[in-house]
Amino acid sequence: MSQIPASTKNIVIVGGGAGGAELAAALGRRFGRSTMNVTLVDCATHHLWKPRLHEVAAGLLGAGEDETSYLALGRANHFQFRLGALVGLAPFAKTISLAAVKDSQGGDLLGPRDLQYDQLVLAFGSQVNDFGIEGVAEYCHMLDSGDQALAFQRHLLEQAVRVSDGALERLSIGIVGAGATGVELAAELHHAVSAMHRFGGLMPAEQLDITLVDMAPRVLANSDPSTSAYAMTALKRFGVRVHLNAGVERITAEGLFLKGGEFVPCVMKVWASGIIGRPLAATLEGITVDRSRRLVCDDHLRCQGVNDIYALGDCALTLDPSTQRPLPATAQVAHQQADYLAKQLAAPPAKIASRPFVYRPMGSLVSLGTAPAAGELPRAARSPITFRGLTPKVLYSALQLMHRGALIGWGRTAVLALADRLRRITAPPVKLH
Repeated sequence: MSQIPASTKNIVIVGGGAGGAELAAALGRRFGRSTMNVTLVDCATHHLWKPRLHEVAAGLLGAGEDETSYLALGRANHFQFRLGALVGLAPFAKTISLAAVKDSQGGDLLGPRDLQYDQLVLAFGSQVNDFGIEGVAEYCHMLDSGDQALAFQRHLLEQAVRVSDGALERLSIGIVGAGATGVELAAELHHAVSAMHRFGGLMPAEQLDITLVDMAPRVLANSDPSTSAYAMTALKRFGVRVHLNAGVERITAEGLFLKGGEFVPCVMKVWASGIIGRPLAATLEGITVDRSRRLVCDDHLRCQGVNDIYALGDCALTLDPSTQRPLPATAQVAHQQADYLAKQLAAPPAKIASRPFVYRPMGSLVSLGTAPAAGELPRAARSPITFRGLTPKVLYSALQLMHRGALIGWGRTAVLALADRLRRITAPPVKLH
């Protein structure tokens, strides 16, 4: 490993999600270890863009097809990668503590370590909020990580085999949460089971029962009502049953018990309702968190109560100055925050605090499986412009390419896009193993 000059500034970024990985790549490419030593820390070895987890769960995307090794990213973008989970922070000593890492045999691969920083960026994301409801943790799949998405995909394939072999009459799946994740997952599951039947001879989609449950009065409650209505029409066409204004009282191995007394039987259960900060956040010395365990930040993304520590993405609580409401926990926000911090951390000390972060909503896109996608573009003080069809579907794919381009450059992105296209032509569109 090459020696880092003692005069360089140490930037440590904890969390390699959408924002953390893009920030590390941007700073590494710009400075190349000449005046800044950038280190990315994560407990996983690879990056997978979180908005694609529902495709991995449905088996329409192999995790390896869109995974990027942090070591390879670091090599290409001139930053270091350190494997390990954050377990402690000493803000006065300016150090973080990493847990030990086990090897494949259960032995010690790496021991506990401390890392020194000059400036620290916390980007370790969030997790699904189970709201303390009985049975959620025990019986529900969640889609917070690639490993969880793969666990769901394996379970889905196993149950499809059981139905095909006659051991199970129908495959019933209950999804709690009718936001973007729940709606997109429901649509993609119908697509995936249809592809399993066509390319693998497994159960037909007619033996699939999907139920979507949410307390909101409509699906995609944060979208324009016309977008919600369009998504609802698509879900009904796929045979998805939707229970709105319905809360979940408890969950058992047999299914979902709703607060109104109704029971939804389901073999597989997914919890995609709400987010909360990770328990780690509340244990970090000097850090201020809100009731949902998100890190309270000012309008420059600086963590409240400490110096030289920033936060971005789902773990950060930043208020929109125009509404005084928290910014949404989306990849779009994380991308803009990463772009902002890349400029701020590169600026001379006298200029670092000169420009606050301003979130500029760019609209939203919802993929609905084989149905045309839906999109929205915001307009000041007016209802958003809504559109659907091929254009939002193309834009949805373009977002994925833009994220990949921010990490590995546009030349490699173009080559990988071509390879992906060739693979989809020559291989089944769904995982059958």
